[in-house]
Amino acid sequence: MLHLLNNLSLAVGYLARFLSIGIFSIVTAVVAVSSYVLLVSATFEYSYGQDDLALADLIVLALLAMATWRYFHRGKQSQTTLWPLLKRFAFTLTFITLVLLSVVGIFASIALVEPELASEHLAGGADDLLLYGIFCAFIIAIYGATPLPPLSFQTDVAGKQFPGRKDDRHVGNSSEPEPPTLDPSAENQV
Repeated sequence: MLHLLNNLSLAVGYLARFLSIGIFSIVTAVVAVSSYVLLVSATFEYSYGQDDLALADLIVLALLAMATWRYFHRGKQSQTTLWPLLKRFAFTLTFITLVLLSVVGIFASIALVEPELASEHLAGGADDLLLYGIFCAFIIAIYGATPLPPLSFQTDVAGKQFPGRKDDRHVGNSSEPEPPTLDPSAENQV
């Protein structure tokens, strides 16, 4: 009987883990895709008699495209598979979206208390500055989340390894202490 309850408890635990991770992954992907699509489509809202894209809109779209391309290109260079790259990208976009939504929520609560203050600031073209600020926040977040290539050992110009350094590419245990950079016998010779 105890063995049956233990197996039932394990099954419920695994099911709860699967559902929570699955729901988290799905929600993260939906938030990431919708925020990216809404961010790109926000520049195509024609208002105030605008009939074409401004140069600043084209610049931020190009910077966003370059940051996204850099992210996936560096991921490919670091030999990371596509699935971890997509999960990391989705988590980054979701995180920056939630941070920006909390900031917008603070400003919305201020606008509830002082409505004339909010209408005064948004009438002066602050909505474009807000959009460019959101673009910059997304670009910085994507740029910061870009995978880096693996670190390699230092070499001099001739291609020889610096003294006191080991080739760490083939060493499985990186918890060994680093050798000292100064040779104590060199101090006695001077």
